Amino acid sequence: MAKFSRATIVETISYLDALTHAELDRLLLKYDLEKVASSKLGSKTARLNALMQHLFDHPDEKGPLGSDMAFELIEYVVGRVYKRNYDITMFEPYPEELTNVLRQDGYTIEEGKLKSMLPESIRLAEQSNQLDSLLSKYNFSTARGHLELARNAHTRGEWASANAQLRSFVEALFDSIAEKLAGDTASIPSTSALRREFLATMKPPFFLTNLNEWEINGKGGFIQGLWRRLNPEGSHPGLSDEEDSTFRLHTVLLTATHYLRRLDQRIRKND
Repeated sequence: MAKFSRATIVETISYLDALTHAELDRLLLKYDLEKVASSKLGSKTARLNALMQHLFDHPDEKGPLGSDMAFELIEYVVGRVYKRNYDITMFEPYPEELTNVLRQDGYTIEEGKLKSMLPESIRLAEQSNQLDSLLSKYNFSTARGHLELARNAHTRGEWASANAQLRSFVEALFDSIAEKLAGDTASIPSTSALRREFLATMKPPFFLTNLNEWEINGKGGFIQGLWRRLNPEGSHPGLSDEEDSTFRLHTVLLTATHYLRRLDQRIRKND
């Protein structure tokens, strides 16, 4: 199961370009990957592209230290390659693009080591990959566009923009699910708020009141609480923009994947 998204693998493995061909050869020999990114491919760019593709295609492959291959290579990058070749000390920050893309997958860098931000059972990269697959399967292009903009903004450290796109993604996602389940779009409400209510009151309901996912004519359900959390008013003393935006991103990824799985199961059951 994937620990890292494609975006994280591309961002981190690209730093191996700082190695000489001889150093890259030695690294590949250590990881038994010399045939994957052979010197016969020519340029380092071509070799690293082949290595990235191999990591995409083999998410469960183990490295020489017994961990996932991608994990070991990425930790090698942040712990040794980046520090040595980009003149960074343990007291200097890593670039935002690197740290933010790792945070999207639930990892931080501490003293040159990767540290999980979440329980091991929560595989954010796997959730993210499945989410992208289901968005494509049901052609929810508007929702997918907002999610990609949110990820990109988060990677750049543009927290307000990322938060705004996450709100738009959740709104577009539930709009699209309502349209998909209604079939006849003329029969569903015109506003997003009423469409979310529709998902709780349709027969059979999509949002389950017995699981406290929605409170009819109220504000106490999980989805209603999530929407308010994505639309806060005022400041949040004690919370950094980075932590808050990352929390929102993780919460939205897990929630959206859960409900798209439910949609997929429901549609396949009715086919």
